[in-house]
Amino acid sequence: MFVPDALVNGLRLRYEISGNKGPFVVLLNGIAMSIGHWKPFAERLSGLYKVLCHDLRGQTLSEKPKSEYSFEQHSQDLAFLMEALGIDKAHIVGTSYGSEVAMRFALDHPEKTLTLTVIDGVSEIDPLLRVTAESWMAAALSDPRVFYKTLLPWTYSSEFIGANRQALDAREEAVASLPRDWFEAFAGLCRAFLKLTITESLHRITCPSLVVVGELDILKHRGFAKKIAEHLGGPAKLVEIPKAGHAAAIEKPGEAAAIFLAFLKEHGL
Repeated sequence: MFVPDALVNGLRLRYEISGNKGPFVVLLNGIAMSIGHWKPFAERLSGLYKVLCHDLRGQTLSEKPKSEYSFEQHSQDLAFLMEALGIDKAHIVGTSYGSEVAMRFALDHPEKTLTLTVIDGVSEIDPLLRVTAESWMAAALSDPRVFYKTLLPWTYSSEFIGANRQALDAREEAVASLPRDWFEAFAGLCRAFLKLTITESLHRITCPSLVVVGELDILKHRGFAKKIAEHLGGPAKLVEIPKAGHAAAIEKPGEAAAIFLAFLKEHGL
């Protein structure tokens, strides 16, 4: 499949559109994800919806400017990308870092947001989350293999790691081969994340919202998800995915997609 670039907000973003009917669903990456990580989830939507994925500024296939990153920038990038592609409104779905981008987008562009789905996200930073992100930044800037090994226990459940060890080891080799600017950009994304504080603004999001959390997520746990659901201004539903770690959309894409589709059906969308 040809995956095009778009010049958006002064920089190059890589994007992909799949599906050929229905309204658009936008899928927003976690911090170390790329477009391809969404494929098993997106395939379950493509018969009913058109799906837009893109690598955020600073991510693998998009441009990595040296300037500081922010959620406001990511939100603006997505608004410009949708306009460039002729997309007036969409269902906005994000996982982890992408869920925080999704909430920022819903705050900044309610007219473009049909629904909001937050998967394993947070609206504020607690001390443990702060030191975890800081450790990731330090590892990313020092040793790619140490960095990758530091991510694993926070990202996946024990069951997933045990069942997929060979694939995860192969992924380590791929991460170790990434260029230096990938790791510098990752650290920049972490710095943006550490400034996150939107809990008290969530009441302004009034569209139907779905908040999803992996049962075994030790990074962005149910407590964070519950706080988001309680502070949203519109109808909000909180759903837990059993036996899933932080990367629930990757570990259990079928279950995550089914929850999302059921949510849209409940709202007649």
